Amino acid sequence: MKKYILLIFACIYAIHLNAQNAGINFLHGTTWAEAVAKAKAENKLIFIDFYTQWCGPCMNMAQTVFSLPTVGYYYNQTFINLKIDAEEGEGITLAKKYGVRSYPTYAFVDPATEEIVHRSSSRQTPEQFIQTGKDANIPTKRSFYLQEQYTKGNRERAFLIDYINYHYSVYARNNVQAAFDELIKGGAKLTDPDVWEVYVNTINGMNPYLKQVSDNYADFCQRFGKKAVDAKLAKETSYGELAEIEALCNYEGKDFNLKMIRINNDIREQKYEAAATQIDAMIADTTVNQQELISRLKFIARLGYKAEELPEFWFNKCVGYLQYIAYNQTDRDDAFIHQEYAAALEMVLRKLNGKAPIPACLSTEPAYGKKVYNMRPDALKMKPKRKK
Repeated sequence: MKKYILLIFACIYAIHLNAQNAGINFLHGTTWAEAVAKAKAENKLIFIDFYTQWCGPCMNMAQTVFSLPTVGYYYNQTFINLKIDAEEGEGITLAKKYGVRSYPTYAFVDPATEEIVHRSSSRQTPEQFIQTGKDANIPTKRSFYLQEQYTKGNRERAFLIDYINYHYSVYARNNVQAAFDELIKGGAKLTDPDVWEVYVNTINGMNPYLKQVSDNYADFCQRFGKKAVDAKLAKETSYGELAEIEALCNYEGKDFNLKMIRINNDIREQKYEAAATQIDAMIADTTVNQQELISRLKFIARLGYKAEELPEFWFNKCVGYLQYIAYNQTDRDDAFIHQEYAAALEMVLRKLNGKAPIPACLSTEPAYGKKVYNMRPDALKMKPKRKK
């Protein structure tokens, strides 16, 4: 029996150890010289995550991307990984050496020369970050090669697509737009599958390309599917001028976007009662996608540092909308919605101390959506009651 108990504990420990090592294994307590020697011996590039202790995106990447098994699998097999605080110890010298000016910066260094061969940055999805690592190992997709070739006048189609994708990953929007314009001027068409993919993934906002899609809606739907075309049109018209969006073709999501823009316009003009009437009608409308509405309401109802300046009517409505979001968002693990609701309740308490009335949403049962505030996922059914 004792042997079996020890075996069970060993298995639990192994699982725990595996969970800890699931993400990127960064070398700790290693000098730069030791890391270079190790990379040379294993014939690998050195990956450096330059971060600071006050950088929000750095922490986000560490918690949500670096920790993933898929990311760890690729980076652990491919690179010698270092996590370096750019404002502490040896990190100060290395950050200066490699021209680090923003955080996070991802540097890929050739240990043979100790020169940086590929640079990336910013918050990235797991898929983008794995692609960043793959690009570091392909000389023709490295950042310095791309910039050098572009400066020399390389405008080949495949090259421009690589150039656009790289600059999109580091949020260099102006470079993305300029290169895409050159891609089209060079003979590429928006209806070409590879160009359409780049357009969908990297080009944002109201522009001549979106108008082209609208003007040739049936053709684009036939080529790429109505769902994909509608999704692109809806995404790029989430914000903008009413007249421009109204002039576009009809697509799934257009009416919703127009309503939300009108609501935002009313709020900007301090027409709070008009905005509230429209929001309340959308919450009550069972044909409206409530999760999409909630994703927009998060920013509309957010009570910032100017909350004290808001009229009592609109302040109370925002508290009610934050309550609706906290009760009804499908993703129960989103800490943001609960923090915003808690902060709103604190503001209400402070106002009560000043003899302000309790908002109606807190003294009565919610009119729409869930009636109880809890963390229970929608997919989790209630436990059946036992028969006596």
